[in-house]
Order: sequence, then C-alpha cells, then structure tokens
Amino acid sequence: MTSGEYRITVDPLGREVACRDGMDLLEALREAGIGVESVCGGRGSCGKCRVRILRGEAGEPSAEELERLPEEHREEGMRLACQVFPRGDLVIYIPASSLTSSQRLQLESGLRPGEFDPAVRAYDVEVELPEQPGDAGSDLLRLRESLRRGTPGADAAAIDIEALRTLPRALREQAGAVRAVLRGREVLGIIPRKRSPLGLAVDLGSTKIALFLYDLESGELLSSHGLLNPQIPYGEDIVTRIQQATEGKAGRLRELAVKGIEEGLSAMLEESDRERGEVFEAVVVGNTAMHHLFLGLPVEQLGRSPYLPATDLPQEVKARDLGLGMNPSAVVYLPPPLAGYVGSDHLAALMAARLEERRGPCLLLDIGTNTEVALQVDGRVRCCSCASGPAFEGGGLSCGMRAGEGAVESVTLDPRSGELELAVIGDAAPAGICGSGILSVLAALVRSGTVGPDGRLVEGRPLVARGKDGLYLTLSQGSGGGEALTITQNDIREIQKAKGAMRAGIDALLEEAGLGPGDLREIILAGAFGTYVDPADALALALLPPLPITLVKQVGNAAGAGARSMLLSQNARREGEETAERIEYLELSAYPRLAPLFAADMYLTEEAVAAAKARFKLGRQA
Repeated sequence: MTSGEYRITVDPLGREVACRDGMDLLEALREAGIGVESVCGGRGSCGKCRVRILRGEAGEPSAEELERLPEEHREEGMRLACQVFPRGDLVIYIPASSLTSSQRLQLESGLRPGEFDPAVRAYDVEVELPEQPGDAGSDLLRLRESLRRGTPGADAAAIDIEALRTLPRALREQAGAVRAVLRGREVLGIIPRKRSPLGLAVDLGSTKIALFLYDLESGELLSSHGLLNPQIPYGEDIVTRIQQATEGKAGRLRELAVKGIEEGLSAMLEESDRERGEVFEAVVVGNTAMHHLFLGLPVEQLGRSPYLPATDLPQEVKARDLGLGMNPSAVVYLPPPLAGYVGSDHLAALMAARLEERRGPCLLLDIGTNTEVALQVDGRVRCCSCASGPAFEGGGLSCGMRAGEGAVESVTLDPRSGELELAVIGDAAPAGICGSGILSVLAALVRSGTVGPDGRLVEGRPLVARGKDGLYLTLSQGSGGGEALTITQNDIREIQKAKGAMRAGIDALLEEAGLGPGDLREIILAGAFGTYVDPADALALALLPPLPITLVKQVGNAAGAGARSMLLSQNARREGEETAERIEYLELSAYPRLAPLFAADMYLTEEAVAAAKARFKLGRQA
C-alpha cells in the first residue's frame, strides 16, 4: 500500500483492496471489481450495500445508516459501504445478499430469427500478385478485379483504412489465395480461406447483458453468454444512472458497458476457439439510456421533461471508435430508439414477436426496472414506458436479492399447517427473495387472507408479528445463526408501487384505444422476469388484466431474439427501421388520468382494482 492508502481485507472473498484516504468503502470495492448491491448509486438511501466491520476504525454511523439499519444490526457492526470512510486498515465481511452474485440470466427465446441474409459476406478470391518490376496495378486494384471475375455482382468500391493497412501482407502470406470480407461494397478485411466472418448480437440491458456469437457464413449460433451489467453498482434504475452520468461518471459508465460486452465476447470466443479479428459486425440493442451511454451521447435531456433522445435514427459505428476489441474494421449497428424511455430493445422485441402481424388486440410486456408495454390493435402499435423500479428484481426490498443461489423463487401455502413451503434456487438455505419469489409469496398471502386487497398485513394471522417498525411476516427463521427471512409492510408497498406503475401503463393504453381488459386476445411476457414469474400469480395479484391464463404467453428474451434477427438479416433491419417510424408513443407522465389509475392499480386483487376504478370512473370494466 502507498502512503495515504488503507488496506481493506474482504471476507469471505479472501481479497485485499486499497482504499485511498477520503474514499468511501463502496467506491474502493467498485474499483477492485467487487460488485456490491447499490440501488441508489451510493447515496445511502437504499440500504443495500451492507457490510460488517470486523476490525478497524470506520467512524461513527451516518444519519442515513441510523435510519436504514436496525439498532441490533448496527450493534453487530453492520454498516453501509457507501457511508464508511476508512480511517485505517479494515477487515470487513460482505454478506451474500449484498454481493451482485451471478444470477440466472435469460438468454434464450421461443422466438427464432427469420431469413438469413447478413450484411457481411466472405468471398474466395485468387489475387494475381506481380511477378516482375513494371507490372501495373495496386494490391487493391488486383483484389477488386479478382472479385469481379470470381463473383458476379461483388464490387469493392471502398476499403476500410485498417483493412487497407493489412492488405499487402495478407495477400503475400497467403500467396493471393484469400477470403475477402465485404459489407456491401466496402472491404472490411482479408482472412484465411479456412475461416469465416463472425457476428455478435448484444442485448445491453440495464441489469443484464446477453450476447450471441454467430458464424455469418453458415448462420450457426456458436455460443451465447450472459452476465450482470457492470454498471449496476452505479445504480440499478435508469434515473439513477442518468444522474450519475450528469455528475461526471458518463465516461466510466461507458467504459463499464464496453467492459461487459468484451467480457462476454472473450468467453464465447474462447469456447468457440475463434479470434477477435474474425468478428466483423455487431448489433447492439438496449434502452435509450444504455444506447446513449454506450455511444457516449449526452443523457441529461433524458432526465428532464419532455425526455427526448439525442437521436431516433439507426447508427453504424466502427468498433474501433467504440473501443470494442473486434476486428478494427468491424461495424456496430444500433437500431433506432423509439423514445426517451422506450429503446431499441423494445423495438427488437416487437420485431421478434411479430407483434404487428398477430391477431389483436394484444399486449407485449418486457418487465424490468423499466417496463415497456406495447398494445397492438388492428395492426397499429402504441407503446409506453412504466417506471416499475427494481422491486421486480428484488431491489428495494429488505430481504431482496437477484435470482441467484439462495434466492426464494416461489412458495406454496400448506393448507393444513398454514405455513409457507419455500422453493430456493440451488436448493440452498434461503438467503433472500427474488422478484418472482415476492410475487409468489404475495399471491399466497392474499389468497389466504394474510394480506388484504389493500396490501396490509393482517395482525393475528399465522406468521405475522408486530415489531417496533410495524407488522412483518417471517418466511424463514434462518439456520446456523443466520438472520430470519422476513417481509415487511414496506416491502409489500414497494411491490404495490411497481405493480401499480406497470398496470397503470397497460390501462392507459387500453383507455386510449377505447378497450377494456376483456377485449384482449393475448398477453405476451418477455424478458427474464416475464419468463420466471408464474402467470397465475401475476393474474391473482391483478398485475395483468383479467384474462384466461391460456392467453398469457411467455417468450423469453425477445429483445435478444430481435437483435439476432437483425444481425442475420438485412431485411429485418429495414423492417425494424420502418416499424420504428410507425410506432406511436404515449408519454405516461403527461397522461391526465395517470394518478387515479396508479392509485386503483396498486390494489392486489382484480375485484379491488375494479371497485377503485368504478369509484374514480375510470375505463371500461369488461
């Protein structure tokens, strides 16, 4: 350690990290690559970055810690990492619930790419090299002539400068028998005859990054990979990341997005025994904030009304200009974002689901920290964005965690004992509860009468007790000295707010179209949460409009499927760009009846929601 630095020993990871004088502990852990939950981006308001100080001087708890941490936890040395400014060497313990541990990342989709017509193609050529002084013609001219002779219609009108720099050596090393990689009429590079160009499709989500590596000659999927977005420590919701960017961290957020893509690409190339120089094209989709941060575009305007994106046009950027480790001539294609809070990932999902062609009226929901909703009626699509927040992914809950090992993902209520039987990912001891788990718990509690339609815990019911902070419900007593797993009244309120925001968006679109829930023929659930949530739970809690469960379809990673289609098909890109021009957008924040819709939709049964809407004279009650 250098002067002005302290040594932080991190258990149970067995790591040592440096913390500069005046730096908070969360930032030191971030710089060392240790992911710690921080929904609020390090402001002390979420209470998720909990660590236990085992030895060393960490100063007195801040006002935020006094508010967020129970007294008994503080007595055990529990602190918030973002509020700790070490005054010397420390030994700390990070509980599993505070680590951004690996989770099940939804990669696959029931939706499959369509036609195969990639923008990048490879052509075998025999380039005649000069044999004696005076032979006319440049290396590029000879390559162009060889292409015209060997492949009618193939014309190299231009060559990328990086490809031109490597052309002479490549031709001579292979004695002129090479493969020319073209994108349209531009030469991107020269590769050996036995190799084929590769393409990368990326779903750059705010929580997870899903990547797919393809052979662009055969159309074969070589590998897929998923990982958590490294930006998460700077805030789980989009608004927080926009704030972080405006406070000087935009460059760091862009670096982390690139780092995440690079990490996934490296893993897939190693698995496929291929090289970075063979990757000649990428398609990247994401919400508008992710799109802008990745491209280095300003995001300040996304955080202010009227929430306008910097561009609504597709972009094509050289990989080298983005710092991506591919062939330096590679092109990265980004489809157009639709609005400030509806990005190209939603466009990709719409395309993969073929929403315009389905028998409507139907809904497509991509549920996450920012939930996009699209309603199709008679081929016309209108969409909106709902600020559902991180609760559906376990964020903002006292015992919330991502869908990793130890997370409660579902429950069943034993009718005889009245106890909840927990299903835990990895069959481990329960360490927390993920999004699908909290919905499963709530559905069981509402059915049993333990939670009322208004979301209130009912005192006197089994498992419900009163503490100094109000009523709470015990899911698990813990084992081996571990803490009990509980759900508080505030946890239920957080889910109600997320649920209310999403259902209000659905209802606003239905109102605008003059429809009631009963007019819907289909609801399509996309994304990881949409895959793992039990539709019966979602319907029981009035998260979805009342429809027969058979009309709810779960399609997996639709955004990823759309990105893959656009990688493999030029026509899919054209269709996507044309669709983007037709999509209509409803700005929920300006919707005049949003407040009463939100208030009604926070209720936890369809009967209670309908009664509230009747009181407010809202919509058609089908």
